[in-house]
Amino acid sequence: MSNTIIETVNPRHNNKQGLGATRFQKGLALLLISGVLLIAILLLSGLAKMDLSVFSRMTLAVKIHAGSAIMALVLGAAQFALPKGRTLHIIMGSLWVAAMISVAVSSLFIKQIFAGSFSPIHLFVPLTAWGLYAGLKPLFGGKKGEHGKQMRGVYFGALFFAGLFAFLPSRTMWNLFLGG
Repeated sequence: MSNTIIETVNPRHNNKQGLGATRFQKGLALLLISGVLLIAILLLSGLAKMDLSVFSRMTLAVKIHAGSAIMALVLGAAQFALPKGRTLHIIMGSLWVAAMISVAVSSLFIKQIFAGSFSPIHLFVPLTAWGLYAGLKPLFGGKKGEHGKQMRGVYFGALFFAGLFAFLPSRTMWNLFLGG
């Protein structure tokens, strides 16, 4: 019944037109879920020790930034596996964009690397803003393929790649999840 409602609102949104997840997207989602499970197993087995005292020492900006980034990482991974164009995709995509905006804005208040000034990682802020704009603009022109391409670029560039910097030894996320 819900498919009928969605197709009535927009008849182009159905799996017959190839809007479902590709094998690559399902594989990537599986890889990300496997990574999360591996971290959970390492933490539960005691091989990695999460240091929660690090969390208490984080500034509010860092807490917002990290929480938004984790939310965006999970929502983005789910987006890869879910059918495209459906109501759930639109809702989760909207939440993902909001989380990415929160990640970018909160990072402007984090200036601990260069003692009170911006660092090279802050270059991801305008790149993220431009990427989100470039990913949303095609939707208004009906270019869904371009939308997907741009949003994958933001996910991997601004979230995944930049996020790797957060897990360098002695950085806050390293200390939090691996016990410094």
